[in-house]
Amino acid sequence: MLSDTAFYRNANYHQASDLPETLDYERMAKVATALAAAIRTS
Repeated sequence: MLSDTAFYRNANYHQASDLPETLDYERMAKVATALAAAIRTS
């Protein structure tokens, strides 16, 4: 977990409406790519 603030970014977080269709896959991919780069350079 990078942060515990998911509920600020996704109003569906841990709700009945928290479904795959409500996720921002493009943003998640950018975060994963940036995290991998940060790990490689450290």
